[in-house]
Amino acid sequence: MSPYIYLHGQPGSPAELGLFGGAGGLGAAHLFAPDRGRDRPDLALGPYLDHLAQAIRTRFPQGPIRLVGFSLGSFVAVELALRLADREVALDLVSAAAPLDLGDFLPDMAGGLVFSLARRRPGLFALLTAVQGGLARVAPGLLFDQIFAGAQGADADLVADPAFRAAIRGILAHSLAGGGRGYRREIAGYVSQGADRLARLTAPVRLWQGQADSWTPPAMAQALAAARPQSRTLRTFAGLSHYSTLRAALPEIFGGRP
Repeated sequence: MSPYIYLHGQPGSPAELGLFGGAGGLGAAHLFAPDRGRDRPDLALGPYLDHLAQAIRTRFPQGPIRLVGFSLGSFVAVELALRLADREVALDLVSAAAPLDLGDFLPDMAGGLVFSLARRRPGLFALLTAVQGGLARVAPGLLFDQIFAGAQGADADLVADPAFRAAIRGILAHSLAGGGRGYRREIAGYVSQGADRLARLTAPVRLWQGQADSWTPPAMAQALAAARPQSRTLRTFAGLSHYSTLRAALPEIFGGRP
């Protein structure tokens, strides 16, 4: 069985796997879900990704590898695949965030303001992250309501679920604690990622995209698929948005183990 590397969203944590029970009982021998928000916050993004790629090699020294990236974790999955190019790698990208220079995506992204700040005003982005971290600590319900105010499709039903709300509040508090250094590291890297990085990726990619996603709009998945159509397949879900697509995709990804 190929091992799976789960790469959570941002803000996010490996606890995303527990939202919907999608890990299918995989144990540590077959699943690695690094907590990138807390792992080596002292490292800049490039050295950190090198560190993470080496951790994967050490844990799984031979054989094929499956990288499963959710949301901003898709950006990390691509970077890791490039660093593991000598291995047999396949990617599953769920609600994937495409490089911003692949299209005019920001106006249609629910988090577009955050990415614009990170791109053009990094100081203000750091301040915003500090404010959000404070809210996650003292008023987690308020932060949740702010982030999910525009929930679309089936995500609107998830937002009304007390268990989902509680789990996401915990994930946000964990990810944004201590200034959210790991979170900020990856957002800053994502907004500066060029499409040329994506063009170097030859590993097979399966894209899982909700048609009602307002966080990573469908145009992103379409652009990712079009960038190298011979090695990428796109699966779309009517009525599903960001987290609801993760709920639909994980059982199929982990259930269809090679």
